[in-house]
Amino acid sequence: MEAAMQWGIALILQIQAHRTPMLDDFFRQITTLGSTAHMFIVPFLIWSLSYRFGSRLLITLLLSTFVNFALKDLWSQPRPFDLDSRIGPDREIGYGIPSGHAQHTMVEWGLIANWIANPWFTALAVILIVLIGLSRIYLGVHFPTDVLAGWALAGLILLLHIRYAERIATRLASLALGVQIAAAAAVSLLFVLVYALVLQDRYLVGVAGLFFGAGSGIALCRRYLVAPEGGAWWQRLLRYVLGIVVLLTWVSQSGKWVPGTYDTSYFVIIYLINMMGGLWLTAGAPALFQVTRLVPRPG
Repeated sequence: MEAAMQWGIALILQIQAHRTPMLDDFFRQITTLGSTAHMFIVPFLIWSLSYRFGSRLLITLLLSTFVNFALKDLWSQPRPFDLDSRIGPDREIGYGIPSGHAQHTMVEWGLIANWIANPWFTALAVILIVLIGLSRIYLGVHFPTDVLAGWALAGLILLLHIRYAERIATRLASLALGVQIAAAAAVSLLFVLVYALVLQDRYLVGVAGLFFGAGSGIALCRRYLVAPEGGAWWQRLLRYVLGIVVLLTWVSQSGKWVPGTYDTSYFVIIYLINMMGGLWLTAGAPALFQVTRLVPRPG
């Protein structure tokens, strides 16, 4: 591993020797497509294109996030700029391997490409995945091996999703509502326990809350609501605009309630804030769309 990191540092320094302000701006914009962009893309899929596909993609992305955080903590590999101060000036917190940007982007766009099943779209998705991976190396926040590890894990997650997601979803749908919610709670509790007993990445608590909220919302939507599938273009657009405005408002306002110290109240509040966000994505917003008649009536 030491040899691989030294090779990675040499490669990054060679690349950064050719940095320009234009390239910096380009790759910084590209790298945001592997992070904050998820908050806009996933809701669009759930509310405006296909609730069935989008909600499953969300659950898979959350599981991917758990795996990524867990492996980062277990391997505890520093980032390139931690080992060589000449690399920069971009900085990020946390450990390096595997690259979350590379992993989650490949999971997200790989599943979308598989769903759309169009060769031209698949080619564009591959270009985007490669560019985001390269941006992490160009900016010096990941070793090339971090990106390759992220892509390898993403490939495995994609394979598992394509093979088993339909089977698992069908099985869960056949269970009682209480059992479905209990299953979401059990996975969420597992995330919290892994953090408390093994790992050190506090973001896992937020992921746990988001998973419980989203999983419970899917069960509730399936039982009591009409999923936001189909409709005229203006209905799809209004669903997204209405849903994202509420979500962004919640994110901006709820952040003010988070304590500045990492005590018990911090983790409880983080869990609840994310739980409500997940519940809004998969049940709250669909309920609002139904009330405002932005969802076509079945039959």
